[in-house]
Amino acid sequence: MKVVFVKDVPGQGKQGEVKNVSEGYARNFLFPRQLAKVATTEVLKELEVQKQAEEKREQHHVEEAKQLAKKLNDYTLEVKVKVGEGGRVFGAITSKQIAEGLNAAGFSIDKKKIVLDDAIRAVGVTIVPIKVYHDVVAKLSVHVAAEK
Repeated sequence: MKVVFVKDVPGQGKQGEVKNVSEGYARNFLFPRQLAKVATTEVLKELEVQKQAEEKREQHHVEEAKQLAKKLNDYTLEVKVKVGEGGRVFGAITSKQIAEGLNAAGFSIDKKKIVLDDAIRAVGVTIVPIKVYHDVVAKLSVHVAAEK
């Protein structure tokens, strides 16, 4: 019997998947728990419409992420820090400080999306990658300047 899974069923299938299962399993387990529906033409059409809507939503999110990445690529974040002898920075610039600076500038970026291998400990310009969306990465210029 062909069924369309309404919810994820471990070991059987994921939501939206069409699979053949035994009639007894479908009738006695899947249908009473509303985990699946019989794969009729109406249900398959409904599933196709849902997939198209999800693809459209995903494409919209990617477009928004690309626009944000373009803005971040053009933006330079300036961070003022205390500097000791020889231009050494007291402490370090972390992803949290970068996220706070971006939020103050009007960008809503979570600190977890900032890919900073090691904290910035030098005065100057550093390029910091920011993972805006799945495959969309922006390169932000962070200018660390001495506080006067």
